Amino acid sequence: MRRLKTLLGSAPHAAKAGEGSSFDIEQELDAIYLETVFPVSICAVVLYAGLAVFHPYALPPHSIQIMTVIAGATAIVSAVIAGLTWKNKIPVRYAYVPGFLIVGMGLLNSSVHMWLLQDLDQSTNFALTFIVVGLFFLSRTYLVIAYAVTLVTWLVLAEGIVDVEQELIHFLFMNILAVALGVLAQTLRLRVNRRLLKMQHKAVLREKRLAEALAKEKLYARAEKANRAKTEFLANMSHELRTPLNAIIGFSEAMMHEFFGPVGNERYAEYIRDINSAGTHLLTLVNDILDLSRVELDNIKITPHALDIDAICNNCLVIVSGRAETHGVQLNFHKAPSLPDITSDERRLKQILINLLGNAVKFTPAGGSVTLDVSPAKDGGINISVCDTGIGMDAEQLKHALDPFWQADTGLDRSFEGVGLGLALTNELVRVMQGKFTIQSQPGIGTTATVALPKTMKSTIIDPTRTPAVA
Repeated sequence: MRRLKTLLGSAPHAAKAGEGSSFDIEQELDAIYLETVFPVSICAVVLYAGLAVFHPYALPPHSIQIMTVIAGATAIVSAVIAGLTWKNKIPVRYAYVPGFLIVGMGLLNSSVHMWLLQDLDQSTNFALTFIVVGLFFLSRTYLVIAYAVTLVTWLVLAEGIVDVEQELIHFLFMNILAVALGVLAQTLRLRVNRRLLKMQHKAVLREKRLAEALAKEKLYARAEKANRAKTEFLANMSHELRTPLNAIIGFSEAMMHEFFGPVGNERYAEYIRDINSAGTHLLTLVNDILDLSRVELDNIKITPHALDIDAICNNCLVIVSGRAETHGVQLNFHKAPSLPDITSDERRLKQILINLLGNAVKFTPAGGSVTLDVSPAKDGGINISVCDTGIGMDAEQLKHALDPFWQADTGLDRSFEGVGLGLALTNELVRVMQGKFTIQSQPGIGTTATVALPKTMKSTIIDPTRTPAVA
C-alpha cells in the first residue's frame, strides 16, 4: 500500500479519480513479483542443497560429480539472489532477472539430468517446471519466453533419446497439459492481484480526496469564523454610530428650521445645511452596512404581506425625483396593464427600488433617462426592471458589480460618490426575499437591473448557496 501511494504520487497521469493506468499496475505487479523472489529463492536453496547432498547416493557414478556441482551452484546462486532481495538491492525494473536465473538453473539441472541418464521419464521435471513458472511469473511476456525456451529444450533432448514414438507423444501431451495448468494458475493470480491493486488505488485516491476535503473544510470554517467576526463588528459599530448621527441630524434640522430663534449669520446656516446633508448621507451608509451585516448573520427581519406594486413604485419615484431633476435625468414608469398580486416585504422592496433608482440616476449623465418597468413573470410573480442610459459596465466590471464596497471608479478624483454598497445590499435583500437579481450592462449604452420576485414567499429559510446572475 505504501509503494502504491508512492507510485500514485509520482505518476503524472495518476490524478484521475478511480483510474489506474496500465503502467502503474504493471509496475506494481513487477514489485509484487520481486517480493515473491525471496521465498522462491530460499526454497531453491533448500531444494538444491539437499539434492547436492543426496545425488552421490542416488545417481549413477558417471553423473554424480556433474549433477552435484550443478545442484550446488544452483543453491549458491539462489542464496545470492535471496540475500540481494532481502537487502532490497534489486531494482523493480530488473525484477525478472533473478527469476530467470532461478528458472534457468532449474532448467539446467533437469536438462543435464535427462541427458546424462538418457531417460525420457525425466520429462516429469520439465512438466513441474511449467507449472512452477506459471505460479511464479506475473508477466505474460516473460511466461511465454520461459515456456518457449523450456519446451524447445525438452523437445531437443527428447528427440535424441526417444525409443518409442508413443512415449514422446505421451510426454508431449503431459507437458502441454502442464503448460495449460501454468497459464491458468498465472491468469488466476493476475486477476486477483489486478483487482486488489485497483481497489488499493481507489482507496488511496479516496483517502487523498477526503484529506483535501477536510483541509478545505477547516479552511472554510476558519474563513467563516473570521467573516462572521467581521460582520458582527460592522453590525455593532453601525449600531453605535447611529445614536450620535441621529443627534447630529436632529439638532442640525432644528437649527436649519430655527425652532428656537434665528441663527444669525448666513454662513452658519450654510454650514448647518452641510452638516445635516453629510450626517444624513453618513446615516444612510451606516444603515446599509447594518442591513448588509444582518443579512450575512441571517438576522434580518422579513414581513411578507400583500403588496400594492403601483403605489410602491410611484412612492419610490417621488423619493428619487428630486435627485433626478438635479442631475437632469428623466424618470419614466412603464407598467403592464394587469399585474398579479404578490406577497412580499414592502419596506425591503422600497429599499431595493430606491437603491436601484438612485444608482441609475447617479450614473446617468444629464439628458439621459431612467425607466422603471414592471411586468408579470411566467411563474406567477413579477419582474421589476430599472433601465438607464448611463455609462454602463464592461464584462470585467460586471464580475465585481455585486461585491460589497467595489467601485468601478476608485481614483481620488472619482466623479461619483458612494462606497459601493447599493448593489451588494440589493442582491442580498432580493435573495432573502427569495427572488432573483440580474444585471445586464454595456459600456456607453446603459444598465438594466431586474428584480424577479415570486408570487409568495415559501418560507423564511435563507439559502446561502444562491448566487445572482450577471449577464
